[in-house]
This record gives sequence, structure tokens and C-alpha cells, in this order.
Amino acid sequence: LFTRRMSSEGRLVDDGLAPERFDQDSKMALRDRLRETLRFGGNGVWLANGQRREGWTGVQDAASQFVQLSFLFNTQPQLRAPGSEIAFPLALPRHVLPWVYEVGEHEPLSTSFGEIDTFHVKPKGTAPPGNLTAEMWVAPALRYLPVRIRLRQDEATFIDLVISRKPELAAE
Repeated sequence: LFTRRMSSEGRLVDDGLAPERFDQDSKMALRDRLRETLRFGGNGVWLANGQRREGWTGVQDAASQFVQLSFLFNTQPQLRAPGSEIAFPLALPRHVLPWVYEVGEHEPLSTSFGEIDTFHVKPKGTAPPGNLTAEMWVAPALRYLPVRIRLRQDEATFIDLVISRKPELAAE
């Protein structure tokens, strides 16, 4: 009924990721395919409709945010404490907005390769209508990669993604 592909291209910088281009391709039953592109540069973001938004230092897109959070957890241990907040601008196809995630308590997560310790990271706030929010369970033993991501459109509509096999970095 629904497919969405997202890709992010960019550079590694001292503060983590600096996205340069984000592409999103969505197809929903009984609707036309929707392809949207964001471009980043010069402390600004060009939205899918061509409008430019200025002054968003440290901005992430819908895909890069997951890798950026892993980077931050790996490089700033104080952010791993329950109750910590992580803020950055989030660029979505039609909006750029300040975004905050809150770090929760440790929780065991059952996976196909066994139980793994995680901590729950939830957004504080909601995205504009038509955009998804993401909450995730991050695994310290896997370099703070998200091992479960729940993408939510609203309270009743969500997709729950759980890692199916141990990543190569952990298989060694």
C-alpha cells in the first residue's frame, strides 16, 4: 500500500554529518508517485518546492538524523544519560524546524540474534501534518546504532522496524 525510499548524501565534518542532498521517493496506493529533493549549503536549505531557508547550522535530514545521533552518542557520552536532550534543526521536504530528542531509560530488546540492551530515544514534539516522526532504540554494544525504529504518522498509524541480523561491525 505504501513505499518510501530515502537517501542522504553529504560530508563528514568535525560535528558529524553535513548533508548536501536528500531524496525521498514515496508511492501510496491510489495516488501519484511523489519525488522530493532537498539541497543543503551555505548555511541554508532549499526545500522541495525550491524555497530557501537560511540560518540552520547543524541541520540534518530525515535519513541523516539516525547516523548523526549515533555519532553524537559515540562522541559525547553525557548525551547517553536518561533525561538528556539532543537538539538540531531537521529539514523535511516542506519545512525546516528545530527538533529535540529525549533520551530514555535502558530497555532490553529481543532480536533474532538474542536480547540486547538499548535505550529509548523519543522526539519531544510532533512533526507538521503529513510528516513522520521517529523514535528509536539505540544499542550501546553496537556503537549506538538504532536497532529498532518506529516511524509514526499519528497515534494509530506507524511502522515498526527491528534489526534482523547483527551488523558486520559486531560480528567480528
